[in-house]
Amino acid sequence: MDIFGFLPAILPVRAKTAFFAFVLLTSPSLASAVDQYDLTWDMQSDRAVVKTHSGAREIWHGSLLPAFWVLGADGFRRYVKAEVVSSVQDLLSLRFSDVATGELAIRRHPEGICFEHFAIHWRQPAPAVVALYFGTAWLTAEQRTMVPSLELPFWPDWEAEGFAIPGAKGGPLQSFFRRWDLGHADIPLGSFGPAMGTPYAAAYPRPLYSAAMGGRDGWVAFGPGVVPDAALTLRIRSSNAALEYLYREDLWGAEKGADRVWDEPFRLFWAHEAWDAYLRLFQSFPSVPPSALAHQQSHWNSWGNFRENHFGLRELADQAADDIGAKILVLDDGWETSRSTGIPNLSRFPRFLDDLAYIRKKGLEVGFWQACGWVDEPKASGLLPEDLLRGADGTPRRVNWAMSTEAGPHHYVLDPSSPRAREYLRQRTLRFMRELRPRLLKLDFGYGLPGPDVAAPRDPALRGERFSYALLKIVADAAREVDSGVTLQYYSIHPLMAPVEDLVTLDDLGDAGGQEAAGHGEWSIWAALAGGQGRAINASSGYDWSADTEILLDTAVIGAPGGVLPLPASGEAPAPGLNLIHRRALSQWYRPTTLWKPLWLNSEKGAIGREPRPRCFGRLEPIRGEDRLTALALRPEGMEENEMDVPGLGKVHWQGRWAIIAQDNEGLTASRRLACIPFDGGSLRLPRSSAPARVMAVGKREHLLTSWSWHEPILEVRCPPSPELVGILVIH
Repeated sequence: MDIFGFLPAILPVRAKTAFFAFVLLTSPSLASAVDQYDLTWDMQSDRAVVKTHSGAREIWHGSLLPAFWVLGADGFRRYVKAEVVSSVQDLLSLRFSDVATGELAIRRHPEGICFEHFAIHWRQPAPAVVALYFGTAWLTAEQRTMVPSLELPFWPDWEAEGFAIPGAKGGPLQSFFRRWDLGHADIPLGSFGPAMGTPYAAAYPRPLYSAAMGGRDGWVAFGPGVVPDAALTLRIRSSNAALEYLYREDLWGAEKGADRVWDEPFRLFWAHEAWDAYLRLFQSFPSVPPSALAHQQSHWNSWGNFRENHFGLRELADQAADDIGAKILVLDDGWETSRSTGIPNLSRFPRFLDDLAYIRKKGLEVGFWQACGWVDEPKASGLLPEDLLRGADGTPRRVNWAMSTEAGPHHYVLDPSSPRAREYLRQRTLRFMRELRPRLLKLDFGYGLPGPDVAAPRDPALRGERFSYALLKIVADAAREVDSGVTLQYYSIHPLMAPVEDLVTLDDLGDAGGQEAAGHGEWSIWAALAGGQGRAINASSGYDWSADTEILLDTAVIGAPGGVLPLPASGEAPAPGLNLIHRRALSQWYRPTTLWKPLWLNSEKGAIGREPRPRCFGRLEPIRGEDRLTALALRPEGMEENEMDVPGLGKVHWQGRWAIIAQDNEGLTASRRLACIPFDGGSLRLPRSSAPARVMAVGKREHLLTSWSWHEPILEVRCPPSPELVGILVIH
């Protein structure tokens, strides 16, 4: 059936300003010229193209009108796709074959397009929506001879040179893919990673709610503008893709009524590089106040020890406070009787409350791990089967982080549709907050939930990506009710997660496949997107001490230090001395501010065939109306002495690896207290606006004069590698 048989034509409009409107006249396409790219959208064929401004090179093409895969009252499945009937200004009137009508409101940006509002009016009886798609089309008779599967009468039709999905693959980490690298793949973009096609590389930076396509000439990034009530997936078939909202109302039913409305179901923004396309997409969301400075603190997490069955809390507190200088000690999975009871495991920690008192006496705040939706003993918690997520047969579902049918343990899942389940989660959080007084909650496994193919909350308003979000929000609201300043830690860099997440963490690099330094660098590039939103960032670590210097160089720029590295138990060999001293340096001198943007220098933001890689890069912060360089990581490039002209600082010379961090609200050239951390020893020459009063080599227990000289306007310092040297402090 040809659904494009009737269409009044649309005038081509070539906009030289930031916004333009749709005009109903006599021509078959719509176009805009913004930035260095053009978007054209021929609505009669529903073919949209983003190409270079000269028109010489196309970076992405595909359809944009929405389409549905539905189950009708007659028991048959049907594909129905929109066709444009008329257009008035920025509002399109749609027809979906003989089953529905609809409206689509569109807003233009200088570098993108937003579907602000989409409504559909089903002819009764309304079908059950299996999925909503952006980026699909009917298979033609000719195409049916080409496709590898005839299971469905439609096929994804977005095409570009490749994909950019931050951290989509682990072991090693990978974010950029050629268009055929993924084959037939369903890449969950929200909170259903292990349940719907993605391996366990499902925490940072998720839920992502977005993806990007493009190549050497440019990229588009796309996703919804609100948390969807469906599972959000990039559905890739061969080398084509579509954005899928998976509902499975054929299994779970839907709200009654002929009308259905989606706010902000689709946004698309373009730029020359994938990172910048994501930035423009994220900047299209309303800005929120930056995270409070109190949320960006240096952490040490017990998981590196707990995973090796080392449970000495006082030993861990001594090391975190005395050797590392952390501000918060986070007790990870294993401190409770079972997952997320909020009740200490006294068989493992018989003096738990005394241990907490000891930790606090060491000057540390305490944080606790919590899985937001899991329960292990529902009956003992006063929960009934109707309070749990159930399958179509009414049996409660059980899950674990890997969605394995073999390896346990397996957990029941709360259904936020149930008032009793919501109140249980709220009261559990209130009790836990009042009794243990945590400074931080590390929320986890909002992505360890069954997807809509096997279960869904009974309330349609809480389905899809709203399922995990609802659980996180119950915990967040209850925790803030007790302590408005508590820090809520999670994994997402997307602006939509800001209301339930005070601190973005880079997780533990368990998916780095033995390449922790490269993996952390890749994650750090993507973390800079959160810095532009003013989000606090915990840089975390891997488990390999030998990779830690490179991780700390990234950390000096992107946020506060955090670690899950194993610390030695009594009688074991000590942790590497230089690594400990460098951790102490970062814990002492990191930037506590949260709003910044990157100065990339010779770093790579990533492209097809090249994963993101930080080399030398810096941190720009808004200070008195202008961007000032406040932190800088310097890596050698195989030369005995390295030289670089750094914007906002001047010509810098160095040997070895260095981090330079302002200790006040000034840029590096004018800072009155400047910390310089030599990770290898070596030398550093950098411009200064005036001669320092003194330059101190800061040791673990004392301050020592170091070798330095001043030749206006250049400060030079030299130092050998030393396990006693925390760093160099330049004081004016």
